[in-house]
Amino acid sequence: MAYEERSANDRLNWLGIVLIALGVAAVLTPAVAGSAVVIVIGFILLIAGIVAVVRGLKAEGGMEKAMGLILGIITALAGIAIISHPLFGLAFLTLLLVGYFVAEGVWKIVVSFRYKPATGWKVLLASGVLSLILGLLIWSQWPVSGLWAVGVLVGVNLLGTGLALVTLASTLKKPLP
Repeated sequence: MAYEERSANDRLNWLGIVLIALGVAAVLTPAVAGSAVVIVIGFILLIAGIVAVVRGLKAEGGMEKAMGLILGIITALAGIAIISHPLFGLAFLTLLLVGYFVAEGVWKIVVSFRYKPATGWKVLLASGVLSLILGLLIWSQWPVSGLWAVGVLVGVNLLGTGLALVTLASTLKKPLP
């Protein structure tokens, strides 16, 4: 039993190491990592489109059938377009990230002032300013930022997750079941 419990901790540690390696690779080759993310999204859209078309074909009502087919075809075509032109998909995904970071930054800044009497409100304010700056930085370099932004962000996320798992595995006093 102890061997099996120790083995679970080892798996957690190894998973962390693999994620760290993938994170480093993504940060060092952000265009490749970003393109891989976009291609995966493209395949997800393609599969979702095919499923929607099949559901539309099986639908009973005329409007339900038409809407299912139209939505499915549009979704499948979007997936095909992204798969066949990953750099275009990467540029679009980068624009979505800009919108997300700017909106998140503004939201955090506004909310931080609502918590101003609390001692931690400045941390939320700083986080909001950082998100806003990141969004504006990516926007100022768009469309070129599409070649690095998604890959770097995915890489940093993988690095952070990997480091967290390795740290967790090394600090657990009791092996996992």
